[in-house]
Amino acid sequence: MLVVYILAALIILFLLTAAFVGTQWKFEKSILIQAPLDKVWPHINTFRASNEWSPWISLDPNIRQQITGEDGTPGATYSSESEEKNVGAGNQTLRTITDHSEVTSVINFLRPIKGRADGYIRIAPEGGGTRAEWGIASATPYPMNIIKLFGVIEKNLDRDFTKGLSKLKELSER
Repeated sequence: MLVVYILAALIILFLLTAAFVGTQWKFEKSILIQAPLDKVWPHINTFRASNEWSPWISLDPNIRQQITGEDGTPGATYSSESEEKNVGAGNQTLRTITDHSEVTSVINFLRPIKGRADGYIRIAPEGGGTRAEWGIASATPYPMNIIKLFGVIEKNLDRDFTKGLSKLKELSER
């Protein structure tokens, strides 16, 4: 009977902790690119261009992709489906495009975990180059939000965003 009480106490502690952690999260990463805005902008202003430096596209050579609407304009949607667990399935719709400055989008994750996020990439002059900042904001449902305590989201996104931004830098500095 003592084991039952201990397990019940641990479950309650887990649920209470998750209740206080909050569900919202945001992640941003930036890189300084030694190229002017005019050389960086063409690599971020369309889905086709962004897929050249996406850290996820290269994970599955058999990924199925589709762009609907006019790529590079608000309302255009990119959809992908992959059997690879680290790629999954989902779609991304361009929300706003501010010329030579920012692209925002709404991301719908369908697999492996269903969810919604707001994403952006911003560029701005810095020194003799361009600062590119890539960010995402979302929420993890209760009680799974407890993973925030262990840095799982940050660890995975940091790895992927670093890989993507490094590729963006490489493409822009050519």
